[in-house]
Amino acid sequence: MMSSGYQEFKPSAELQPYVECYWLHRFETEGERESPVQRCMPFGTLELILHLDDNRCDALFNGQWEKLPPAFLVGLYRDAVQWKTVGSCRKFGIRLRPESALELFRIPIAPLFNQFTDVESYFGKEINRLVDDVYGVKDMNEVVRTTERFLRGLLKNTRAKHHHISEATRLIRQTQGRLSIDALSENLYIGRRQLERIFKDHYGTTPKMYQRIIRFRSAYESFCSMSSTPNWAEVSYQFGYSDQAHFIRDFKEFTQEVPTNIFQDQYQYFRLPDKQVRFA
Repeated sequence: MMSSGYQEFKPSAELQPYVECYWLHRFETEGERESPVQRCMPFGTLELILHLDDNRCDALFNGQWEKLPPAFLVGLYRDAVQWKTVGSCRKFGIRLRPESALELFRIPIAPLFNQFTDVESYFGKEINRLVDDVYGVKDMNEVVRTTERFLRGLLKNTRAKHHHISEATRLIRQTQGRLSIDALSENLYIGRRQLERIFKDHYGTTPKMYQRIIRFRSAYESFCSMSSTPNWAEVSYQFGYSDQAHFIRDFKEFTQEVPTNIFQDQYQYFRLPDKQVRFA
């Protein structure tokens, strides 16, 4: 028998401008049984991910399964990443809003577009304090409390400052990716070229790509917990795609699958809050 589950935990009000949520993925089994392959969708966030125990997950890169680092930072992604675990494993994630890199950590994440790196090479040795403090802890409330203490320590060094990139990022999310780039520029009183340049400088991609990722995420989240197959034409219309073919084309680009196949995959539990799966 083996089981798996995924849970999300809400950050404190103080940290909500920077942290979308904390999450735990767990896979429990006896011996070396392998989990079903999971997909990590591109959702327009940064992920700071820590393995809480000795065992680590494997991810598929260029057709090869590779062991992930004990703790790593994932930049903005445009591709779905497949991963699995052999044996029991617990993975803890801090899902960060992209602007937190500038506002909270004061680090550039442009080199991390569609990439990940071990945490020390990006944050320095200070991050090891958090990695060490949560390692092996079974009580998830304690893991979250420890993480919040660490992040609040970073807050002391932040200064309120006007950033066009932060405003643009938030506005794209608020409109679920349905605001045109020209309209976004007008809202921020900056030129389109300037907006594209600051996005590229900070995030390593264009505002158009981020907008498409957020629209994909909004559409995906609207149907992923439904009990019956959605009407894809209605989903397309609801989220501002020109037609169903446009929606399916975008969906395939970000997931390498058509929406129906993703929807019907009963073994997908990652990022479906409180979904518990048991396997014989």
